[in-house]
Amino acid sequence: MIVDLEYGREVLPFEVPDQSDIFIPGVTVPDPPCLPQDPISLYDATLDSVRHPIGMEPLAELAKPDSKVVFVIPDIVKGGLQPTSHRKISIRVCLDELYRAGVKKENITLLFSNGLHPRTPPEEARQILGDELFNEFYPSGQITSHDSEDPDNLIDLGYTPEGDHVIMNRQVFEADLAILIGHTQGNPYGGYSGGYKHCATGISHWKSISAHHVPSVMHRDDFVPVSTHSVMRDKFDRQGMFMEEKMGKKFFCCDAVLDTQSRQIEINSGWAKEMQPVSWKTADKRTYVKWADKKYDIIIFGMPTKFHYGDGMGTNPIQIMQALSA
Repeated sequence: MIVDLEYGREVLPFEVPDQSDIFIPGVTVPDPPCLPQDPISLYDATLDSVRHPIGMEPLAELAKPDSKVVFVIPDIVKGGLQPTSHRKISIRVCLDELYRAGVKKENITLLFSNGLHPRTPPEEARQILGDELFNEFYPSGQITSHDSEDPDNLIDLGYTPEGDHVIMNRQVFEADLAILIGHTQGNPYGGYSGGYKHCATGISHWKSISAHHVPSVMHRDDFVPVSTHSVMRDKFDRQGMFMEEKMGKKFFCCDAVLDTQSRQIEINSGWAKEMQPVSWKTADKRTYVKWADKKYDIIIFGMPTKFHYGDGMGTNPIQIMQALSA
């Protein structure tokens, strides 16, 4: 039997015994059905979520005509780049709601939350946002990315009761309204992306990240993949809530549960503390997939050099582990 495996930048035909079991993510065990993927339907579904948030007021009620607004946007690692990606649709929906509330375009910043990843260059920003949004904000200097090494644009919030040092992006701290655009996708160690994981990792400092992205937190005897009840997950949530406490405001989150092809299954907006558990219920249905009913002596898998954790990282064993376990 011949199977096609991702290898390098292409697909490699590979011969395996006829009795081999084949597992294709999202196909062998189908993902929950995604929302209709035409732009109008996705816009309407996102708008309904933004206008009916969980645990806080709608976006148009939070915004004032003189509000300074920062969108916190995931970098290229997750979320898909298709024309109907959650980032492209949700940012447009939120912008329309802000404009409806009288917010001025010049008071809006699009900030990529790259954390300790490389900062987002213009060509990647265009891929992520699409031409329309990029051309709307880039010429006026309103697209930037978090710089965890720029002391002038960081603010030290002190320590959580657990002793984690929280340092965050100053633009986000000083904004009247901070909007987190997130993706509820499984992360091997930290539960799901989006929500408080987004701010705790994406707009912070290495001192904050060193509280959770370390072996003593990640490699524990009680480790369960994609667990929402781990020490690491608790640290994300506590750091995020500590940011909110010091800012004196809640993050407004707009998160999408995504399928294997980064299509929106469900969209939830609102306060991360109450919104996250709702998203997780749906995300669990595509993450905890029961397939194998026996142990295998040999597993064969493809090894691409271009995947969601970076171009050219296919020979890095840590990145291979991330790709497989995710």
